[in-house]
This record gives sequence, C-alpha cells and structure tokens, in this order.
Amino acid sequence: MVNRKRIQKAQDRMKQQGIDAYLILTHDDYIYFFGEDRYQPRAIIPAHGVPIVVTFAGEEAEVKESLGVEDVRIFGSVGQQIKDVVQVMRGMIGDKEKLKIGVQMWFGTPAFLLNMFQRANPIVDVMDIAPVMDVLRMVKDHAEIALMQRAAEIAGIGMETAVKTLRPGITENEVAAEVEYAMRKAGGHGVATPVFVNSGVRSGWLHGTASDKVIETGDLVVLDLVPRYKGYCANLCRTFVIGTPTAKQMDMFETYKSAQAAGIAALRPGRKMRDIDAAAKKVYTENGYGEFYVAGISHSIGLSFEETPAPTIHPGDSGIQISDGMTVTIGHPVLSVPGTGGVRLEDTFHISGSVAKPLTAFPAELELPLGS
Repeated sequence: MVNRKRIQKAQDRMKQQGIDAYLILTHDDYIYFFGEDRYQPRAIIPAHGVPIVVTFAGEEAEVKESLGVEDVRIFGSVGQQIKDVVQVMRGMIGDKEKLKIGVQMWFGTPAFLLNMFQRANPIVDVMDIAPVMDVLRMVKDHAEIALMQRAAEIAGIGMETAVKTLRPGITENEVAAEVEYAMRKAGGHGVATPVFVNSGVRSGWLHGTASDKVIETGDLVVLDLVPRYKGYCANLCRTFVIGTPTAKQMDMFETYKSAQAAGIAALRPGRKMRDIDAAAKKVYTENGYGEFYVAGISHSIGLSFEETPAPTIHPGDSGIQISDGMTVTIGHPVLSVPGTGGVRLEDTFHISGSVAKPLTAFPAELELPLGS
C-alpha cells in the first residue's frame, strides 16, 4: 500500500524547494513510497494532491487493488507512457511559465527515458530531487532496519557458501554462481551490485566482477556481496588467501582490519563522515600504506547500494554529520598494492543511539578455515 506519511513528508519538502512534482523512474524511490516494485516503476507525486501511478494496461486492476491509489494511468507502449506523463504535466502548469519537475539523478535513472521526457515537455525544467529525498531516506525506520537485517543475514549465507566453494582450480564465475544461488535460495531478491570474486592480481581492482579466471594457490580473493531483500540491501566483503598467506599478504590484511576497526570506532552520532576516513587513513599511514589509501571508506546504504552520504562520489558528502538511525558501511575501498594484490573488508552498520550496531556478521580471517 501507499505510504501516505512518506508522501506527505516528501510533498512538504517539495513545496519548500519550489518543486512542482516528482517524476519517479527508479526502483528504490518507487519501493520507498509504494512498498512494492515493478519492472518499469513509474509514478508522479505532485507537490499538492494524490500520487499518480503510470502502469501497463494489463496491470491496472492489480495496481489499484494492491496499492489503493486513486489515479492510475495505463499505457501500451513507451510512447504512450511518455504521452500520458506529458498530459499530466500540462494539466498542472496553470498560470506558470514552466514546471519544476524533480527526478532522481543517480545510478538507476534511465537516461533515454529522461531525455524523451524532456524533449516532449518544453514546459518543464528538470531538477535533481536529492534536496527532497536525501534527508528522508538517510534515516531508516524500524521496518527498514528489519529488511536490511534480513539482507545482511542473506549476505552471511552467501559468504559461507563462498568459503565452502573456494579452492584452487575453480573459476571466479563458478564461485559467484554458487554464491548467488545460495542467496536466492535463502530468500534474496537478486543483488544490488554484481557478486565480486576478484582473485590474484584482480584482487587489487577498485571495482570487481567475476570472470573466467581460474583461482590459484597463493591468490588473494576479494568477495563482495550486496544482496537485496524486498528492495533493501546490505554489504558484506571479505578477503581470503588460497593456501598459506605470505608475510606481505598478512600485513596488508591486518592493516585493513585495524583501519576498519578505527573507522568503526569513529562511527558515532555528531561525528562527520570525514572523521571515519581520518581514523582509517591514520592506521594506513602508521603501517606504511598511506600512499595507497583511497578516500571514502564509508557510505550510506539502504534501498540503493550507495546512498547519500557517498563521499567517494560526492566529496562534499564528507562533511555530512552522522546521526541516529543512519545505516552505513565501513570498508568501501580496496587496499591495492602493485605486485601483491588487494585486501578489503566491509560491513554494514545501523546507528542506534550512540552505538554503531553491526547488521552483517562474518569472521574476518585471511586464511580459509580447515575443511572448507
């Protein structure tokens, strides 16, 4: 059903920002307001009045029943979908020269559709909806935390499967397949980012994937999992070595583990995102890895795998203050040393009172357990 309280809060902020309507084109905000997802989520939330859902003709009856919305516009093609949205906008303009329409400017926004909308709507000025939505989504309620906790548990199941699957001779892609299957079987609804299984020299990559590379004895393997559960996600990353670690590999691992712990200790209400970075970088520097530090060890997470504050994307976010109710990860960038590879550990936390409560839970050990 439609979350009327969230819509009212968004409308209040839209009025403050001078935004006439929010055109929803992304899964995360559609879920946030309507509590479910569609393959092509489309809706309009005007600053005044009731929300409008735009959906395929064959889904009209179901949408009306499941969401309880009064206004549903149906379409049979993308062209008709755009036409319906244009008609709605024209009906809103009144005596204004132009409408200010908010759109999410983030990873999941379909650029082609936004371009079509702008070309078909000369009466519209498109602007970023972030000033409205970032504040609302930054703090999670109890229901959201429960969904993220379940996503975290599913991530743990995926990592346990990875540990049991890792061995010399298996490919990264084979490990990823087993992990994804296990998380789906556990109730996961896909992944927010591709499962990372980066081994050997690839363990030092900043962003990962899973390839046909064969995992070999002596390889560092970075595994990063971000499963979804009912739209919400949690991030869990661990690094393992195949066989006995070298002194350098162990030193890098212990450094990262200490840096993550320092970041967690700095994760308190009233502190700023930059304080987490400063604490982690200090550990890097003290251990001789200062030149390899990548800023942005923490970011927010929820309906998207990376939400505001996201200092790695927007450096200005480093000044955002941590507050009660936020959910963030610690351990985002890899410690990448040329000639050795990379190490990374990442967990998801919920700020509850003055405590950073971990949602993810999995041992952080470099060596695979015996019998795995």
